[in-house]
Amino acid sequence: MITLEEDGAPTSLSFDVAIVPVGYETRCRWVVERYDIRARIGIGLEFGFLQVGSYADNREFFEHRSWKIISGIASDSPAAIASAVSSAWAESDMLRIFIDISSMSREMIANVALALDIIRRKGAVEVSVAYAPSKFGGPYVAGPIRRDNPIKLNLAGRSSKPELPLAAVFGLGCEPGLALGALQVLGPDKGWVFLPIGLDPKFDEAARKANRHLADIFNIVQFEYMISSPTITRGRFEALLNALDGSFRVIAVPFGPKIFAWLIIATIVFAKRYNIGIWTFSSKESGVVVDREAFGEVVWHVFKLPPEARST
Repeated sequence: MITLEEDGAPTSLSFDVAIVPVGYETRCRWVVERYDIRARIGIGLEFGFLQVGSYADNREFFEHRSWKIISGIASDSPAAIASAVSSAWAESDMLRIFIDISSMSREMIANVALALDIIRRKGAVEVSVAYAPSKFGGPYVAGPIRRDNPIKLNLAGRSSKPELPLAAVFGLGCEPGLALGALQVLGPDKGWVFLPIGLDPKFDEAARKANRHLADIFNIVQFEYMISSPTITRGRFEALLNALDGSFRVIAVPFGPKIFAWLIIATIVFAKRYNIGIWTFSSKESGVVVDREAFGEVVWHVFKLPPEARST
């Protein structure tokens, strides 16, 4: 479980391990450059497709710093990330790990969380997650949905009470019709949705406009959350899960800003809530390539994971 949780940048920007995405956005290296992030072990996670835009520059940037580049979306990525980190334990009994989720896909975020769950079997971990919001350039144009299934097989949700009604917990973004389409696929009995309040009023208005008809069609309860306040947001999400437990089967869909995706996935993975499914709806490589610029202040989510004994 997550302990000693807080917002704000960590006191030291030197880490045992740093994990970043290596994709087509310049944001992949923006936080590392801005804060001069240092780490004894650096790991770059690539997607294996859409190697365009700033991909080549990003890869060169991290390889020049002797960071190891591996796949971030393979079925064995959690084990591969944990293996790449293993040598760091030789010099420390608690690892300090930096993670930049700004340009990660939701599947990659899930793999990183699952990797952390493996890593903490050897000892305590202090995690500093950074999210650099992107400059809003108008409503996102979502590509055709090529994938609508659990984000990972082991995060599909294994309810022991299939007769219970289905609850859907959604993050909302500003892609017109995306949440509506996903709700139509899942057909929940009731939904709880989290609307982001960001750093740009134009983004906030676009998100409201993109989702304005949800309550006309589905039985939903809507919350608002501040992108800049991840600790409070995660606490509200966890409290909601506690309230739904035993009364509903639950599927979570982490649309919206990547920081919300991180909070949903981290809460479920680190609390071992494997009865809750995490679903993804994405266009995969058919999506429109947009190299979005970082905008505003970096959002930090800093916390500790206590060591966990390996199951016997």
